[in-house]
Amino acid sequence: MLKSLAVAAAVAGVLATAPPASAAPAQASDGMWPAGNCPQGVFCLWPEWNEWMTPALTTNTDWSGEIPGYLFYNNTSRNVDITFRWQHDSPWGPFTICLTPGNGQDTYWPGIVTKVKVHTQPCVW
Repeated sequence: MLKSLAVAAAVAGVLATAPPASAAPAQASDGMWPAGNCPQGVFCLWPEWNEWMTPALTTNTDWSGEIPGYLFYNNTSRNVDITFRWQHDSPWGPFTICLTPGNGQDTYWPGIVTKVKVHTQPCVW
């Protein structure tokens, strides 16, 4: 009996002093889309509806170029402006939207993202 109590006390002592398991903090989504497989601390862009596939773009700094984008998620702690136009030869655009932290959005049409700007200024609607 004493041996069982000693083992139980030893296990309890180890559990009490063990560091908690680390996990990315849960972030509530303000948008209609979840973070999917977007890593904590970055902005992600997917070329399709599926946020569980590998993002076509992940960045935590300003970016410019030209990449197809359909679904966005801001998994940073800052606001992100995304500039895009509809498809390659469309006369519509460019448009800029601002995503707050934890916010995902679907553009509803395939677009071409040309710029990502990460900032701390408030989003202007």
